[in-house]
Amino acid sequence: MAGKSIIDVLENIPREIIYTIVLIAMAIPLIRPLGLPVPVSEPIRKWYNEIESLPPGSIVLVSHCSLGSYPAFDSMQVATLHHLFSRPVKLVFFSIDATGLAVYDILLSKVDPKAYGKVYGVDYFHIGFIPGGETAMKALAEDFKAAVPSDYKGTPISQIPMAANIRNIHDFTALICFTSAGETSIGWIRQWIVVRPEIKYLCCVLDMMLPTMRPYYEAKQVTVLVGSAPGGEYEFLLGKPGSGIKKADAFTGAQLILLVFIIIGNIAAIAKRMGKGGVR
Repeated sequence: MAGKSIIDVLENIPREIIYTIVLIAMAIPLIRPLGLPVPVSEPIRKWYNEIESLPPGSIVLVSHCSLGSYPAFDSMQVATLHHLFSRPVKLVFFSIDATGLAVYDILLSKVDPKAYGKVYGVDYFHIGFIPGGETAMKALAEDFKAAVPSDYKGTPISQIPMAANIRNIHDFTALICFTSAGETSIGWIRQWIVVRPEIKYLCCVLDMMLPTMRPYYEAKQVTVLVGSAPGGEYEFLLGKPGSGIKKADAFTGAQLILLVFIIIGNIAAIAKRMGKGGVR
């Protein structure tokens, strides 16, 4: 360090030190969220408002994602369940994919219905996986009890109190879909929304699928369309920090550190040009 000015030191910080500081800045929020303000986009506000405005007693079909795509939808699905369980509505969970049963177990390990006073079979239940893709969607729409003889645990549908008033598509107020598959997000439109346009269709897809789904949103066949990435925005809006907030905080922390180093580098360069490089 002898013979070097402060400017020289600042201008030549080893990259290893910079990377280490950035890594620490990213790691801290992942362990403990900082709760930094998160800008909430219009689609997320609309998603929130549509769920908030569901009439009491509404029956909502929730089609959750497959296990392979779960990491992308984690924060959006968990936040949505927190919101739905806080509302006086009834939920029917459905697995469009065989691996969805594992996703359901993961979701309920993160969002405890009992914490909201919800009882299985009375306020919510899971019909499990029905093979067939759009064929299954159509069957649910036409004759629910014929398509679902029992829940995912094998309990006869006749023994589930909540199912007593579910006959077909006309008994549902809203449909919420989380999917990484275009045939699923569009399939619900063909088999449900075309049949009953009054149903609110909240669709969450991978961000790269948004351009494909945009025409259906413009045609008002999708009530709300959001990508899987802004889950942190929804968590912030609900006041339920989770994985989305952690990722947002980590990203913000890393960007702030990088900004500081950019400013330091520019100050050092300007100082040299002004002939202040010799200041000790």
